[in-house]
Amino acid sequence: MKTTISILTFIFSVSVYGQNIESGKNCKVVQFVNKDSINSSSKINPIFNKRGFYLVTNCVYDFIIDGKKYFQSILLKIDNDKFYISKNWETKTDNEIISDTIAVSINQEIRIRTVSIDKGVGNIPSRTNPNKYNVTIVDSDYCRFQNAEILSKGNKYFGHYYFTEIGLKKLKIVNGKALLCEENGDFLLRRN
Repeated sequence: MKTTISILTFIFSVSVYGQNIESGKNCKVVQFVNKDSINSSSKINPIFNKRGFYLVTNCVYDFIIDGKKYFQSILLKIDNDKFYISKNWETKTDNEIISDTIAVSINQEIRIRTVSIDKGVGNIPSRTNPNKYNVTIVDSDYCRFQNAEILSKGNKYFGHYYFTEIGLKKLKIVNGKALLCEENGDFLLRRN
């Protein structure tokens, strides 16, 4: 049953968000592969799955790095041995402001927190266990997510896709507040 739900979530997410991933050559992703997984890493994609997943630039993640929380941080760039995130970014109607850049070595303890929110209802977030995943930077056809267009109260916002346990959601940050944007409204998320 869980496998069926995972497959359906992936198919739905790819059909909805697939056109929003830019692909090309010389791209890199941060790959999480479960150490107990017997499946090929070629079946891993940018949607959460306990067997493994990719982190792709221009997407928003809840990082825990060496025990420090960086919730709703945007992944800016990926190099061969490190990646860069911003915890302090702001959504505007026609652009965004990035106020900081944090370099993260692939050798640091990296966890991803995943929230489970749908239609404003959430469950207890879960976290990846660094003892259960191999975390590496690999070449990929996935380059980056395009920006998410968010329509809210008659305004168009420049937003991003947010990595959750049940797929990708649209997120904007306005006046320091993280807002998950769904069809039935915007929902305030807790920041760390």
